[in-house]
Amino acid sequence: MSYRRVLGPAVFGALLLAGLLWWAGTSAHALSLPGATRFFGPDQANRLVAWTMPWSTDAPSSAQFTDPTGAPGHGADYAALRETAMRVRYAALVLLFTCGALPLLRRLSNRGAGRKVVAVAALWGWGIVAAMLAVTVSAPWMVASGGSAAFRLLPNLASAMSQGRELPVGAALVAAVGTVGLMTLLQPEVTPRPGRSVPAAATARLAATVGTAVVAIALAVLSNDRVAGRIQTGFTGSGRLSEPGDLLRLWIQLSAWTLPTASAPGRWLLYRLGDVALLALVWWGLRLLPVLLDRVTYPAYSLGAVAATTLGVVVNGLWHSLLSFQGSTGGPLLYYVSIGQGVSAALVFGILAGCASTMTVRIRSRAQQPAPPTPQTQAAGPV
Repeated sequence: MSYRRVLGPAVFGALLLAGLLWWAGTSAHALSLPGATRFFGPDQANRLVAWTMPWSTDAPSSAQFTDPTGAPGHGADYAALRETAMRVRYAALVLLFTCGALPLLRRLSNRGAGRKVVAVAALWGWGIVAAMLAVTVSAPWMVASGGSAAFRLLPNLASAMSQGRELPVGAALVAAVGTVGLMTLLQPEVTPRPGRSVPAAATARLAATVGTAVVAIALAVLSNDRVAGRIQTGFTGSGRLSEPGDLLRLWIQLSAWTLPTASAPGRWLLYRLGDVALLALVWWGLRLLPVLLDRVTYPAYSLGAVAATTLGVVVNGLWHSLLSFQGSTGGPLLYYVSIGQGVSAALVFGILAGCASTMTVRIRSRAQQPAPPTPQTQAAGPV
C-alpha cells in the first residue's frame, strides 16, 4: 500500500493521541478541587496532578510566572516560554507519531487478524515513544521557562525529559485502535504481491534471537545499579554542562536491578520475572515481524523493535508495581512504578535490535536464494 493511502489514518491517530493528552492536561486543575481530593485522597490526587501537569497548557500557580526570584518584572516572559514549550510539545507529538505510523501501516496493510493485532501493538508502543520524544524536543523551552537554564543545564534537561510518560500509556492504546480501525474501513481489498518472499521460520527465529540478545546485553549490564551508578558519578565537573550522568541514564537504562541478597532471594527472583517477560515480548515481536511485514525494511523492522521493547518495559514496570503493592493500603497510584525510566533506552536499543535483526534476515535470505543458472548449464540442456 502506498504512503498516500495510509497518511489519513496516521494523521487521525496522531490527532487523536494529542487530543486525549490535551483533554487530560486541561483537566489537571479539577484534581485540586475538594471533591477530587475527597474521592481520590490527597496523596493520590497529588500524584494525578503530577501526571497531568506536563500535558497541561495552563501555567502553574507559581510565583515564578508573576515575579520570579532574581528577575523581577519578567514573569510574563517566562510564561511565554512555557507556552512555546507546550506548542512545540504537541506539534512534535503529531509529527513524530505520523512519521512512525506511516511505515508501520504501509508494511502491515495486508488484511488478516494477525496483522491488525500486531499493527495495534506496534502503534501502541510507538505512541508511547512519540510522546517521550515530544517531551524531549520541548524540554529546552521548558527548562528556560523555569529561569534556571544557566544553572546545571543537563540535570535540568534530564528532569524535564523524564516527565509526562504515564498518561501516554493509555492514550496511545486508544489512538492505536482508532488508527488501525480507520485504516481497515478505508483500505480496499489488498492482495499480497505475487513476487513477495516470506523469510523461513528458522531465519525469523535467528533474527529474533540476535535482536533480543542486543536488548538482553543492555538489560543485564547497563541496567545494573552498580554500572548505572558508575556512569552517573563518572562524569563530573563544574559549570552548566556538569553532571551529565542523569541524562546518560535516561538513554541507556532499560530497567533497574541489583544483585540478590541473602535475606530475600525469592523476592529478587520474582522481580526478575519482569525482565524475563520483557525479553520474551521482544523476541515474540521480532519473530512475528519478518513474516507479517510485506517487505522487511530497516525503518519498519526497527520501529517494530522499538515498539516491542517499549511494551516490554511497560509490562516490566507494571509487574514491579504489583509486587510493590502487596500488603499496602495507600492506594494503587502511590505504588505505580513510572515507566518513563526505560522508554528512552527502549528507543535506543530497539533501533539497534531492529537493525541487527534486519541485517540477519537479509543475509540469511540472500544465502538461501538459489543461484541463477550459468550459460554453460543452459547450453547443456536438451535440444
